Amino acid sequence: MEKNIISEHIFLFPFTWKYSSEKNSYLFLQHVQIQNREFERLKNWDINDVAIEEDKDYNEFVYFYKPVRAALYTFPKSALIVRNYSYKAIGENNYFIIGVEGKEYLLSICDIHLKIYKTGIGVLSLNICNTSYQNTEDIRNINSFSKCIYPPLLPIEKAKEELFPDYIKMRINEDQKIEEYFEKDYRTEPITITSLVMNILGEPFICKESKLKSGSIFIEPILGNQMFCLCLFKNTEIVKGIHSGSIDYNFVEKFMMINKKVLFHEEDPMGSHAGSIYYLKSESNIYGISRFSLICISNQMLKSKLFDQLVSLVIMQRATLLSLSTEIARVSTLPKYDLVPAIESIYEIYIQFINQLYFKEVTEDIQGSHIYDKLSKQLKIEEELKQLNFEIDEVHEYATLIEQSQSKFKVQILTIIGAALVIPTFATGFFGMNIFKEEIVRWWLDKNVGLWMNGYVFLPILSMIALCTWNRRRTRANIIKNMMLLALIFTSIMIIITFGCGL
Repeated sequence: MEKNIISEHIFLFPFTWKYSSEKNSYLFLQHVQIQNREFERLKNWDINDVAIEEDKDYNEFVYFYKPVRAALYTFPKSALIVRNYSYKAIGENNYFIIGVEGKEYLLSICDIHLKIYKTGIGVLSLNICNTSYQNTEDIRNINSFSKCIYPPLLPIEKAKEELFPDYIKMRINEDQKIEEYFEKDYRTEPITITSLVMNILGEPFICKESKLKSGSIFIEPILGNQMFCLCLFKNTEIVKGIHSGSIDYNFVEKFMMINKKVLFHEEDPMGSHAGSIYYLKSESNIYGISRFSLICISNQMLKSKLFDQLVSLVIMQRATLLSLSTEIARVSTLPKYDLVPAIESIYEIYIQFINQLYFKEVTEDIQGSHIYDKLSKQLKIEEELKQLNFEIDEVHEYATLIEQSQSKFKVQILTIIGAALVIPTFATGFFGMNIFKEEIVRWWLDKNVGLWMNGYVFLPILSMIALCTWNRRRTRANIIKNMMLLALIFTSIMIIITFGCGL
């Protein structure tokens, strides 16, 4: 069947996930929650640990550097960084139908995979194979499925003018049939992930907070309404035309952009500058790289899995950076007593991300390394990381100030108490332990105990508290506190003047 494949289309949908539990919701706990046994019992998914059973498995495994493999594969009895899943028993009689601009395309479903990362990011990848459609306009229309998370604008007819699909139909196995006509009222449920994607994910994934319950996994899109589209297209004529100059890059750009609006591009065979689209050229391959797509036009079908892994790694990094930035903005509004532990939880996963999931280079293969570098630049990984570093530093400094303030307050309280007890300690030492003389055994019955406590304990303590905490801030709480202290001190002094101090 592989010899008849004209194009492969891999759609990668990144999302944030959070496991619903009774623990504090302000903490970032995904790196702990990923070890939950619920992730071993996902309804539609089989666990996919690393296994080298065929030559292609070996070739893919050794393609990446050793540290990168830990971010791509799940190794049993090792630190859990990512969970890998494959869809349960995809049958041969499955199909994928997409309707665009009055045309219908019948395609086959090759693979469906899912990655769940400890950074709170998931990546769903749907691999579609085309064995019937050679025209570049058809390739572009098939790629339009990447816009199907939710409509980019309303009314829906307006979205369809920019290649938003009319409908999607899928059959996965005999009992899983899914149809999506995009007929729901998106005004009442904006930014709701299409039921097509949610049906593929299955239980316990949900995208509506109103349905949140214990044990569910709440997900949200992180890169807008669009999936990342990886398209491998076998077309010898286009490759020859690009090399000879008879076909320019604008021809490729028409299905590269997945809409009818053509943006500018920069031809970049070796350079390092950034444009809206990079075009890389080798002897047998033409690559187009944008923020939402990687197109490879080749003389022969390439191994899609290598590109899939490269793209999923960069997508995960981009999504993680955006997610952590969003988390920092969320926790910065928390009360001070919740802020410090929340920041510590985010800082912990940030350090783990830097050490385990962020890579400058992933392979020794020159072509793969170049594509990874260009993808990283198009998705602005370096820029987002610098911005996140700044946000982390700022919020960490704020947390440090809060901790110092709390520590200073505790020291101040101890200082006040110690200072207040100096006077009664001096009085007790000065008068000796025979203050109450023969009544010492039952001192609490002596009528002068209250007077003595007022004169030598309460009044000194109140005086020291007033001295150490007095300020002129005209807040309601501060005014009430000052008035209460003055009233108590005045009452204590009046008791001493009227009844004495008990000696």
